[in-house]
Parts: sequence; structure tokens; C-alpha cells
Amino acid sequence: AAGVTRQLVYRFFPSRQALIMAVLEDFAEALTQRLGRAAVYNMPGNLEEGTRLFVEAVCDTIEAKGAGPWHLLDSKGPDREVARLGQEIQSRLVGPQLARIADAIGVSEREAAVVAQMIVAGGRAALEQWYNGTISCEEAVRATTLGVTALLKAFARDDNLRAKKARAK
Repeated sequence: AAGVTRQLVYRFFPSRQALIMAVLEDFAEALTQRLGRAAVYNMPGNLEEGTRLFVEAVCDTIEAKGAGPWHLLDSKGPDREVARLGQEIQSRLVGPQLARIADAIGVSEREAAVVAQMIVAGGRAALEQWYNGTISCEEAVRATTLGVTALLKAFARDDNLRAKKARAK
């Protein structure tokens, strides 16, 4: 598709794995840049706004780079190095939000990491429907934002109920 020979590709990338890993890093860099630009112009005041900005940045990056790298970020295939890099990139993208999530729902950062994985899975479900053509990008952003907000509220409410019961005893 790029109009180059296989030999030229292998001159820059010694293996298929190296090429795939470069594609993942390129996607992550593009997503990070888009997210940074979005935050500069519209700094999120809460997790709902932050979620919306993140999902919009993902949509923009998928439109620019294709959905392939997005799928690879969640790779559980036979190539352990690609899967490891995908998980590392996801951690780099989500990691800075763990303290905000933990604070918002009153849990430890370790517990927030579990919640973050659930958030990513829910976001992926909505985004998959978008890039498969089932829903629009705007609908995916809205669904993901609503889902994340509801999940966080449910965790916060559950934690608050436990705290009230503990105080009552």
C-alpha cells in the first residue's frame, strides 16, 4: 500500500515484530500528542470531561492511523513482546489518571488500576462499534463517557455505603 518493496521495509525494520512494535509506538505517540493538544485547549475539570477528551483523541488517532494499532494495544496473541509492549503503552496512557480515579471513588491506586482496566474494556466496546460502522464517533464518545461516569459513580456509591456501614458498627 505504501508503494515500497519488502526489502526496503526490512532495511528499516529487521523483523516483522520490530515493524509492529514501531507501529504501536507511533500510534501511542500520536495519541499522546492529540490528547495533550486537546487538554491544552480544554483542560478537563472532572473525570467525565477527561474521559470525553481521551475518547475523542482515540477516535482522531484511529482515523489518522487506522484501527490496527488500536487492536494491537490489547494484543493477547502469540507474540509476547508485542503483547508486553501493548500493555506497557496502555499503562503509560492510563497511569496518570489512576490517582484521579482513586480520589474520585475513594479507593487505593491499586484498586483504581482494576477499575481503569474495566473502563478501558468498556471504552473498547464502544469504539469497536464505531470503527465497525455500527455507531458514529459522537455516539461512541457519548456511550463511553456515560458508561465510565456510571461505573465510577457505582464504585463511589458502593464504597460510601461500606464506609457508612463501618461507621454505624
